[in-house]
Amino acid sequence: MLYYSCLSIFFLLGIIKNEIVKNMKSTFLIFLIIFLFCFSYQMGIDWISYQDLYENIALKLTWDQIITQYIGSERGYVILNIFFYNLGFNYELFMALILGTCSFIILNFIKKKSKNYYLSFYFFLIIFFMSALLEPLVRQVIALTFFIVGIKYIERKNFFKYVLIIILAAQFHRTAYLLIPLYFIKNLKFSMKKIILMIFSFKILLEYILILILYIFPKYSVYLNEIKYISKGGTSLITIVMGCYYLYVEFYAYKFSRRFQSYILNFASLYIIIELITAYFPILGRMNLYFAPFISITISYIGDLHYVNKRKINLFRGKWNNIILVIFSFIMSTTMFYRRVVTNELSSFTYLNYKNYIIEFIKGDLKNSFLEKSEEYKKKFDEILEKENL
Repeated sequence: MLYYSCLSIFFLLGIIKNEIVKNMKSTFLIFLIIFLFCFSYQMGIDWISYQDLYENIALKLTWDQIITQYIGSERGYVILNIFFYNLGFNYELFMALILGTCSFIILNFIKKKSKNYYLSFYFFLIIFFMSALLEPLVRQVIALTFFIVGIKYIERKNFFKYVLIIILAAQFHRTAYLLIPLYFIKNLKFSMKKIILMIFSFKILLEYILILILYIFPKYSVYLNEIKYISKGGTSLITIVMGCYYLYVEFYAYKFSRRFQSYILNFASLYIIIELITAYFPILGRMNLYFAPFISITISYIGDLHYVNKRKINLFRGKWNNIILVIFSFIMSTTMFYRRVVTNELSSFTYLNYKNYIIEFIKGDLKNSFLEKSEEYKKKFDEILEKENL
């Protein structure tokens, strides 16, 4: 908990300073995020299956099996495992290199498009990216990176190159195929009324949408039968409030910016739509990793917030107005994080017991083998799952 508290204070000071002083350098912050979250050790839960794949499974596959058979993971990711294992990288360094490279590309994109990049980075980490790195959701993070690289082809109106990039992304996570039609999203004109209508329409048509998605990606049908992915019965009040907050910032802050780009607003709108229907089918929330960078970018413009009558909100004199607004956004984000992590035993176990590979190496506390590293951890994890009846 101490790590996160110190990091939150660091970000708060940076957010305030970034609102006053423009053109602050971002290199140190990006590498700090990479060090803290890409070199994690024994955190999350997906690392167990990924390390097993890296050390025990991928190397036993023949090229014929990789090319012609279903192998339990996307072929691009399996080949990447084999390549780096043969280069002599251990699992932790392999994961740090891949996640670090992806993080550098994604965060630089967010920084380029943001007004207050300290705020957009913090928000991005809170809502999705921190857990994506710590689990790690490495295949989807790689797919997201390709998607971010492909954004320039949306800007340049080059459909062919965009599709090629997305096909590459899908070699690491099949859900990336769903991003192909989104090339045309810049041609759409979203409004608050349209988004609200879409949310209600999605809730009504959700069953049919899921049938289509599972027809395209049948392997994900397993999530229909896992208790932790079953509908929780409806959208919570806090989710609705946050959704309204996101919408207001989008249309009454970001849209008034000189740096406004329609595709960023539209992708951010997709994030809100998915967030508000996720309660009915939680696994859909995984798709929001693709759109989290864009909602984070729009939130960074909260200092430019306007009233509904389009007049800029000026409750305080000078820079104090912007400072109060960004602090408000920081408090909202931090409260959301602590509510999601601290109040849940499973999340507390997987995320709050922070360990860093480099720090553990210096201390001499690294485990001797994958079995020693995973056995006790998985046992504790299973006990919590059974206790929470997940």
